[in-house]
Amino acid sequence: MRNHFSKLVLMLAFFVLTFDANAQKDRTISDVQGKEAVSPFEGQTARLTGVVTARTKSGFFIQTPDDKTDNNPATSEGIFVYTKTEPGIEATIGNLVSVTGDVTEFRPKAEPASLPITELSMQKNRDEIKVVAKNNALPKPLTLIVDDFKSNQIDELEKYEGMRVRVDALVVVAPTKGRVDDKTAIAVSDGVFYAVVKGIPRPFREPGMDIYDFLSSKDKDDLKKNFPKMPIFDANPETIRVDSDEQLGAQTIDVTSFAEIKNLVGVMNYGYQKYTILPDADAKAEISGLKKSMPLPAPNDRQFSLSGMNLENFFDDEDDPSIKEDIVTSETFQNRMKKISMAIREYMQMPDVIGTIEVENLAALKKLAEKINADAALAKQPNPKYEAYLIDGNDGRGIDVGFLIKSARVQVVDVKQFGKDEKFKNPNSKDEDTLNDRPPLMLQATINDTKTNNLVAFTVIVNHLKSFLGIDDPKDGGARVRSKRQAQAEFLAKFVQARQKANADEKIVLLGDFNAFQFTDGIGDIIGVIKGTPAPKDQVLLASDDLVNPDLIDLVDLIKPEQRYSYAFDGYAQVLDHIIINQAMKKNLAGFGYSRLNADFPEVYRNDANRVERYSDHDPAIAYFTLDEK
Repeated sequence: MRNHFSKLVLMLAFFVLTFDANAQKDRTISDVQGKEAVSPFEGQTARLTGVVTARTKSGFFIQTPDDKTDNNPATSEGIFVYTKTEPGIEATIGNLVSVTGDVTEFRPKAEPASLPITELSMQKNRDEIKVVAKNNALPKPLTLIVDDFKSNQIDELEKYEGMRVRVDALVVVAPTKGRVDDKTAIAVSDGVFYAVVKGIPRPFREPGMDIYDFLSSKDKDDLKKNFPKMPIFDANPETIRVDSDEQLGAQTIDVTSFAEIKNLVGVMNYGYQKYTILPDADAKAEISGLKKSMPLPAPNDRQFSLSGMNLENFFDDEDDPSIKEDIVTSETFQNRMKKISMAIREYMQMPDVIGTIEVENLAALKKLAEKINADAALAKQPNPKYEAYLIDGNDGRGIDVGFLIKSARVQVVDVKQFGKDEKFKNPNSKDEDTLNDRPPLMLQATINDTKTNNLVAFTVIVNHLKSFLGIDDPKDGGARVRSKRQAQAEFLAKFVQARQKANADEKIVLLGDFNAFQFTDGIGDIIGVIKGTPAPKDQVLLASDDLVNPDLIDLVDLIKPEQRYSYAFDGYAQVLDHIIINQAMKKNLAGFGYSRLNADFPEVYRNDANRVERYSDHDPAIAYFTLDEK
């Protein structure tokens, strides 16, 4: 009897609050959400009634009780109430509340093309929260399934915005992120990772301009007209962002890629251009299948290996007065060297040549070489006798490219930097600006084939090209960054072509962090230009001529599609680190891949000096070659 009476009170309270004398302001949540991304009542004041389902630092979510919904699957029954500061006790989870506020569509200023989030925004001195009833059951979560993602549209989960959802099984596709203190190398988890409903393949970066960049472009009509064959990357709408500790009281979840999470329940939000689940504060995640690093196979006695390693801000513990670098603590520097040494010796099998990226100076790289050699001796491994080579470049942060050469086997003929004084025309200022912040470094070396007593000669060029940072800046950076990236690619292509023309038999390897995909990004085609296969002019904003013949070979194109990544960004796997060879070097090619040490692991693994993972954010690329030509 008591239960029936409580339900009657709840029903009457909901009816009165929804249809009282102030009817022009009273709305249902589903009416405010509507069938589209933008509310039909945007800009109006409304009073909404619902059960509090989640709390954050800046507001709370409410949802229509299950027996009061409109039964229309196209309209959401949940909404976020923005309070700016942490909500009071009136907004306790389980309370049925009546809330007045302005219907707004929130977009971050930095993301003008982002889908809007329909919110009820409370004004401090005008609006209030009224508690109608306490201790109500939360609305039953809707279960997300593979079919929810079949439309492949960026707004396909709009109908669930603000509602409680459940996933039977999620598969993590990008690990938990975090914030890193560069001086201590200590990472703090931010609780954010990316996943897909089990049964959906891992999403990868695909060719073309990002759809959000396309939609935010003022010239998108001209783009369609002038570049009719330009591919558009859909930003992988099947990816779900999970912000595990956004709800007040929720626990951080730190997971690797490929982990499986069962029975995850939370509220569906939207952030950083991804639909985002905020797990319930009392959620008990069932996690299995955490990934582990595995050693690569060692080269046989007829092989040698070359690798490119981005060491990510490898600064030492001494002040370099010529730059404004982060001076790390001595303990931090030792711990970082310990992890990198472990990676090179135990997992990468001590490559014969390692092209290093983001290293402060020669002194820091020499200390790393000494550490690896000493650790090898302690572990009773053959001493690789790594020697360091680095020439300072132009980078404002003082990071450079260099080499670690296994002198126990490799004979150095020459190490030379090129392109340090090269210029390009800044399209904004019209000035001649520095082209190569991190000028390429070229190694000419030989390995003595003890079986035939012949010398196998090869040339390795380590690179670190301009990043994407600022490429979409509409004021200044965009045009400059785009032009610089294209000019760097053309410069490198011309350099390689000149060497090929002078000596068709020279075995050439380009490796490093090219900050470019293996295909066009719609703006440019950096790797295509370097290879000699630039994208056609109707597919890319900045087209280049074919500068290389015969074409080079990007080794990532030769491996299985599911292995084509060295980095994780916004929940999808992508290639930034490449090894590119010419036809003469292909005669010695034996294999290629990535040592999975960083991209699939949560940022907090960086804090453990006794485990190899996460010494950087890039996976090292490694190629195997034979001493015998095929």
